[in-house]
Amino acid sequence: MRFEDIFESIEVISHFKDGTMKPLRFRWNSRVYKIQQLNGHWVSHQGYTHQHHYSVISDSSDYFELLFDSSNFDWQIARVCLDG
Repeated sequence: MRFEDIFESIEVISHFKDGTMKPLRFRWNSRVYKIQQLNGHWVSHQGYTHQHHYSVISDSSDYFELLFDSSNFDWQIARVCLDG
């Protein structure tokens, strides 16, 4: 397995319910990834900003860390762990 820090902006479709957010799919490098499994969620604080981190497995069996920044509503792909 190979880990890479990416930190690139991405488009994400999320589900919001009862004050929680769950990413469902995202577009990165012109490809759409469907999220098969949510492994974890944690929040880091940068001053007044809350950054929501999501550890997910996509339909391609790759592991990703997605990052949502509450100060500007920007999604990023923070890290990727590629199979192989």
